[in-house]
Amino acid sequence: MKLTKYVSITKCILFSLLIGTSSTIAKEPENSLISGTVFRDCLACPEMSVIPSGTFLMGSTRGKKRELPVTKITIRNPLAVSRYEITFDEWDACYTARGCSKRPSDRGWGRGKRPVINVLLTDIAEYLSWLTKKTGHVYRLPSESEWEYAARAGSQTEFSWGNQMQIGAANCRNCGTEWSGLKSAPVGQFMPNAWGLYDVHGNVLEYVTDCWTTSHDKVPTDGSPIITEGCLSKVVKGGAWYYLPKVSRSASRARNDKRVFSYFIGFRAFREID
Repeated sequence: MKLTKYVSITKCILFSLLIGTSSTIAKEPENSLISGTVFRDCLACPEMSVIPSGTFLMGSTRGKKRELPVTKITIRNPLAVSRYEITFDEWDACYTARGCSKRPSDRGWGRGKRPVINVLLTDIAEYLSWLTKKTGHVYRLPSESEWEYAARAGSQTEFSWGNQMQIGAANCRNCGTEWSGLKSAPVGQFMPNAWGLYDVHGNVLEYVTDCWTTSHDKVPTDGSPIITEGCLSKVVKGGAWYYLPKVSRSASRARNDKRVFSYFIGFRAFREID
């Protein structure tokens, strides 16, 4: 696969307020949201990076059977993706504004720039609905294929940088960081992938929309999610501080009962481009 490099161009414009020292971030016109653009829709909103449409091979022959068959997927429209896992700071802004009804525990690790944890899918839906109402744009969880496409960023290797975990490159068990096997790290401590997304490998597992399936046999090739009646388990992607490096591979997939929250599961926001 021919890889195309996209340079992230920060196009957010800062305007100083007439009174005091605070500043606000201007919205970007939709027609300026080209691949590589970095923007925020509001001061409390997550920082987003625009990724291009394209085609990729989902899954891996180097992992478990549940990652097979390797399937060609076409993502037809560009998307905006939060550069970081959603943080406690971002969540707490929603809670303060009464858009989110739950203030989840940080286990004493600290809030701030750490990824929010201990949230259910119903809690996540409140946060994404708050962003949608606040900005007028659709914020949502990705499908599994959209998530993997964004994490790979044009790569077809096991990790976005190659086929082996590099010591100190991500927060996972035995990965050689001060947080490995102990707790989450503040977001953005490691190098981003080629599309400017941080922590797609390790730190916390990330929820996607898809209901759990045992293989890619029936995965839609247009990037849409698999939703089944009576679905109790959802797919989580990306690995976590708690798990070994193999769980952090781009193609790796696991399941979590949607009625159970966890201190090693969070999420990343995707936003449709009008």
